[in-house]
Amino acid sequence: MPTFGDKLKAAKKELKSSSIETYMRNIRRLRKVHGELPIPVKESKWLTETKLFTWYDKQKLSVRRHMATAASVALKVYKKESEEWKKRQQKSMKEFDEERRERKLTDKQKAKMPSKGFDVLKGVISTMKKELRHVLAKKYDEWSMSDLLRVQDLIIISLYYNYPLRLDYATLNIRKRANGNSIFQNMSKPRGWHITLREYKTAKSIGEKTIKPNTANQRLLNKFVPAVKHLTTHNFLLTNQNKGKMSKQVLSKRLMAITKRRIGKDFSVQLLRILFAMKNRGVLETATQVSEKLLHSVAQSLQYAKKDPKKKDS
Repeated sequence: MPTFGDKLKAAKKELKSSSIETYMRNIRRLRKVHGELPIPVKESKWLTETKLFTWYDKQKLSVRRHMATAASVALKVYKKESEEWKKRQQKSMKEFDEERRERKLTDKQKAKMPSKGFDVLKGVISTMKKELRHVLAKKYDEWSMSDLLRVQDLIIISLYYNYPLRLDYATLNIRKRANGNSIFQNMSKPRGWHITLREYKTAKSIGEKTIKPNTANQRLLNKFVPAVKHLTTHNFLLTNQNKGKMSKQVLSKRLMAITKRRIGKDFSVQLLRILFAMKNRGVLETATQVSEKLLHSVAQSLQYAKKDPKKKDS
């Protein structure tokens, strides 16, 4: 008998597997509020119980927005509709849009805002390079798995400082002719490491993008990628503790663990992107350059560039 997850995949064939996983994770969260897993395959009444709406209405906007969408998707799988969920989804989307337009930092974001802003990563990268000098001096085939994972932390921070993508670094295949997202080395002009993104959040509107990491990352990748190929078999840039491909969820947790240890505050990808956009609100880079690095529109980039409460707009 097919599971709810199977039915969701069948109903949403056009979606990427990562989107399906996100929907499933949020639907499971809804189910566990007053029920038990697994998610019922046929019975949808649990989604429209008053006590679930009562719980939902008490949650903060960031939770309500995702839960309302999850409920809407789940109801479509059941081939049902709910005016209560429609109203709540529309309300949460409106609130979110209004909040984004105001470009105000949340209290949580303010508490984690470093005095040096986005450039706090520069000091972290410098320190990590010094600590790993002895590893980087070795040939790639002399690295241990422990060496790989330590340098990988540096790679993660250094790449995010250069190009603050979402969690797409976890999707980079190290084979040049890969169909999805990939990282590859050109031996002829334009020489060096390049990242091609075909599957990412705004790919439909922006299209395929190829970016070239900076010189510092070129040097790191020259050492790191051959070591990945030597020590693993998964064919992706990033590796988890079990020598397998690192997932987006694990990358998110790893990034927060690194920044918590190095800066004292755990930074999510969202916060790094906000810090990057805030750094570039002025004349440091044009709006087009900022948007290209964040992989979305100029208007959306401006929404990321939160207003610093300590500074007045010119």
